[in-house]
Amino acid sequence: MSEYSQNKTIIERIIDYYVRNVSRDNQKRAWKWTFRFFVLATIVTIGFPTYVMLKSAFQPEVTLFSNTFHWIPPAVTLENFRELFSGTNFWTFYLNSIIAALGTMIISVHGATRAGYALTRFSFPGKKRLAQSVLFSYMFPPLLLALPMFMIWRDFGLINSFPGIILAHSARSLPFDIWLMWKFFQTVPISYEESAWVYGAGRIRAMRDVAIPMALPGIVAVSIFSFAISWSDFTLANLLLTQEGMKTLPIGMIGFIEQQAVNWGLIMTASVMMAIPAFLLVYFLQSYLLRGFSVGGLG
Repeated sequence: MSEYSQNKTIIERIIDYYVRNVSRDNQKRAWKWTFRFFVLATIVTIGFPTYVMLKSAFQPEVTLFSNTFHWIPPAVTLENFRELFSGTNFWTFYLNSIIAALGTMIISVHGATRAGYALTRFSFPGKKRLAQSVLFSYMFPPLLLALPMFMIWRDFGLINSFPGIILAHSARSLPFDIWLMWKFFQTVPISYEESAWVYGAGRIRAMRDVAIPMALPGIVAVSIFSFAISWSDFTLANLLLTQEGMKTLPIGMIGFIEQQAVNWGLIMTASVMMAIPAFLLVYFLQSYLLRGFSVGGLG
């Protein structure tokens, strides 16, 4: 028996012992304290840094590094926003990020939907290994792909262009997107498509009118994931976008770090503006997102 199997057996024995010998009241108490722990951990690791970011964006830079931490800023100002909007190329960086993220999302959704459907509905030699290798390719770190990608993109004249950065981000996002849609289409019964075929619909029309609407939660999950990959990317954009007018927001924010000082007020304000699109996407589409990831095995 392998070490993994032994560990798994031990864990199962511990769970069985816990269920059989620990009273139901103690189980409820244990789950309650576990839930409180995760809530506290979330507040410490996510909530507190987010609050500091928001507070710093509305706080004069002079008071950011005072010796005393203030939960409520002693002074509130919009100077950071005025300087960000009028004194920098923020809106250029912001627009470039939106174009790159939307382009990546469109390509990823179309590519992942068709590839996931094909992996589910068609049989061919090596299909399972191909699907597994698609997910495995996502495990490569971006830096490992960035240098070869830069050389190829340079030869094809795609440096400092929207098609170049969109293709790069799509290549980064598509492996996981395809795997997610492959898992999701497995939950869509083929009998619905067969009924459409009986009434005269072809394969493409059945996919468009039956399978894709039923796979909408997975498509939404792919949309948000691919948008986030492009929106937050630094490594690929830093290599492929060198002109000032083509930089995305993560690269443009480097300009707020001067040689002698770091303008933390501008960085925190830009971070707040950068978080808004991602927050709105997740907030309004969270039900689809949770269902899509749960079917894909991440929930």
